[in-house]
Amino acid sequence: MWNRFSIKIQLILFMTLVISIVEISTLFVILDIQKKDSKNNAILDANTITQSLNNDLLKVALNPTTDMVADITFRLSAFKKIDGLILLGQDHQPIFTYGDSENIQMYKKELMTQTIIHTDSNMIVKEKLEAQNYTFGYTLININLSAYQEKHKEITNTILLIFPFTLLLGIIISIFLSKSYTRPFSRLLDAMKKSDPTKNKITIVQTSAKNEIRELFDEFNMQMEQINNSSKEVRLLNEEIEDTQKEVVFTMGAIGESRSKETGNHVKRVAEYSKILALNYGLPEYFANMLKQASPMHDIGKVAIPDAILNKPGRFDENERKIMDTHAELGFEMLRSSNRPLLKLAATVAYEHHEKWDGSGYPRGLKGDQIDIAGRITAIADVFDALGSDRVYKKAWDDERIFNLFKEERGKHFDPKLIDIFFNNLDDFLKVREQFKDV
Repeated sequence: MWNRFSIKIQLILFMTLVISIVEISTLFVILDIQKKDSKNNAILDANTITQSLNNDLLKVALNPTTDMVADITFRLSAFKKIDGLILLGQDHQPIFTYGDSENIQMYKKELMTQTIIHTDSNMIVKEKLEAQNYTFGYTLININLSAYQEKHKEITNTILLIFPFTLLLGIIISIFLSKSYTRPFSRLLDAMKKSDPTKNKITIVQTSAKNEIRELFDEFNMQMEQINNSSKEVRLLNEEIEDTQKEVVFTMGAIGESRSKETGNHVKRVAEYSKILALNYGLPEYFANMLKQASPMHDIGKVAIPDAILNKPGRFDENERKIMDTHAELGFEMLRSSNRPLLKLAATVAYEHHEKWDGSGYPRGLKGDQIDIAGRITAIADVFDALGSDRVYKKAWDDERIFNLFKEERGKHFDPKLIDIFFNNLDDFLKVREQFKDV
């Protein structure tokens, strides 16, 4: 449960708790000191009274006349803290009483062995009545503690009045200190969130501290630099692997086309056409670029087709057509086992670029959106370039004938939306054809 709170809240609560414990402990210590001080003052007052009345009390003890008793009674009345007094002779029998003596009588037995009896509101003190080292009797003085308790209460109320303000000050100090302690960690956390070493983006944190915080920041900065350097190496290695992969894919596609006497520019044009269609279809740029790299592999399966069929100048017979049509599935089988996104996409392109929108294509007779968008795009790119290029079995078609075919096959062979995109961006296709034309 404690860990549910932030470090800042934990520090504030902890420091507030410590301050409260210290203040409460201080209060109890002061109260205990006041209590002991009240007791000592009461004893001191009893001694003072006894000493000041010693001679008069001796006279009463030796000769308790009416005048003597009246005089000592008058003098005792001046001491407001005395509730009662009993003068005992050597035999411990009462000679003279003053004020509330009943309360003293209650503890007379205990006072035989004790010199001080302390109650909630009074203190009874037993003092010897001496002269020239001779004990003539004893005085039992009942001191009223209300004056001491009142003072004690005033001090307690003052402390309790100060307590909330002290606690508030402690909380303010706790908040300030908690911010000071947690700010470095917040800065580190913020720097970590802003940093992305994989993208060559790191945030260096600075501090003017000269303690462990500086060591922490320096270590963090060093680790971030090391991670950034390692990420650069990994990034460069990945880029090299990706470039190699792209080059191998493109080369394999070119090899497949070269076996059927087609130029390497065919796969370049198909790649560019595919990217144009993908971007204008609304697909993400990363996917359009990956399709550009994968589309050259659309006819990779042709490497497994015999040359006699692949390069036959005339029309295929029924058996030859069946063999030729297997190149789509053969290309898929070559690439399907790879876990690389590029090769997986290339496998899809090879497998589905001969499927048709109306379901009359091969190898699986997929229809409409059942055909992957990569297959639908590559189909248009491949057919447009194939019809406009010389092949061993035909001469290049003129543009008008190609465009008429595309309009006729809209919604039949080709995705109607892609055909519309093709015509809306026709200038871009013609620029690519001109840029990578066969020599």
